[in-house]
Amino acid sequence: MKNPFKYGKTVDGAFFADREKEFKDMASYIRSGQNVFVFSNRRYGKTSLVKKVVEYLTRKREIIAIYVDLEQVTSSAQFIQIYGEAIGKGLFSWKEKLEKIAAFFSRIVPVFEITKEGGVRITFDFSKTKDKVEYALNEVYELPQQIAVKYKKRVAVVFDEFQEIEKLGGIEFEKKLRSFIQHHSEVCYIFMGSKTRVLIQMFNDPRRAFYKSAATYPLGPVPEREMISFIIERFSSTGKKISKEIAKEIIDQSRNIPYYVQMYSWHIWNLAVSEVKQSDGAKALQELLNSQNELFFNWYDSMSMHQRALLRALSQTDEIFSQDALIKHDLGTASSVQASVRKLLLKGLIVKEEKKYRITDPFFEIWLRQDEQ
Repeated sequence: MKNPFKYGKTVDGAFFADREKEFKDMASYIRSGQNVFVFSNRRYGKTSLVKKVVEYLTRKREIIAIYVDLEQVTSSAQFIQIYGEAIGKGLFSWKEKLEKIAAFFSRIVPVFEITKEGGVRITFDFSKTKDKVEYALNEVYELPQQIAVKYKKRVAVVFDEFQEIEKLGGIEFEKKLRSFIQHHSEVCYIFMGSKTRVLIQMFNDPRRAFYKSAATYPLGPVPEREMISFIIERFSSTGKKISKEIAKEIIDQSRNIPYYVQMYSWHIWNLAVSEVKQSDGAKALQELLNSQNELFFNWYDSMSMHQRALLRALSQTDEIFSQDALIKHDLGTASSVQASVRKLLLKGLIVKEEKKYRITDPFFEIWLRQDEQ
């Protein structure tokens, strides 16, 4: 029997925990052509949500979707490759013929390869490109609006890991991209990323090109009631029972972060026979921690002694700047704590929530507490 929970990749279909309000909101933004900046802490399911919405609207033939993953981008030429390929795939998903897709490109030459799965892989032969990269960039920037006008359809461009464009010439690259986007009346741009602090600065700093250029949409946890129902339904779909009380314990231990709820539930489902018992939760938690042990050790080993001390303190209290915490955990001065906080934020190991700092991964936090005992 197949495990009804999934983690480690984008989830869809029955694996997706319902976000009815967020789904409707996002669909409304896209339909109206409103650019939107979606932000949250990591593992809250931003990508899964947005992909589900654009796939739904694409199936209904309301939009042409272009999903651009910028995580690996390192140069302007690679940006052209990633963006151009995403545009080609969006048109191919729209059932457009390859020769018509190729006709959209004049300065860069697309090369098409049909995959075994029946999809298409699109690359670009830059050896046949006569113009400089700058001209090729201009062409790619303009394509979403041209496609929208030609097909008389809304185009939705999703930029995932959008903060990575900082690697491509910094503020000047942002200005160039923004100069095109602001004139695209038939295109909705959705900006997302895992480095929330960097993204917030890009959209809220008056000196940056994307300042106030999109509606801001903070993505919080799935409402607890919805998440409990999701857990119970997923267990039930495979003939296993779980009580509301144990489902709530899963949520509490996982801090109601969808990725970790799925991870913990996956381990519990593997252990449970026909009905989940309290002992299954404890055993599953230990199995989960054991499975993550090497990863957690690697994180821990990569830190300075002071950063380790600070994480241990955070696993027990969020009052890390109090005199009691400074003395109890041997953290030194408040300025020393602040320096370690900045470094841990950059590493993504802690987050700031309502003026307090927390360890990002709830199970890393539990692992640290266990190691203290």
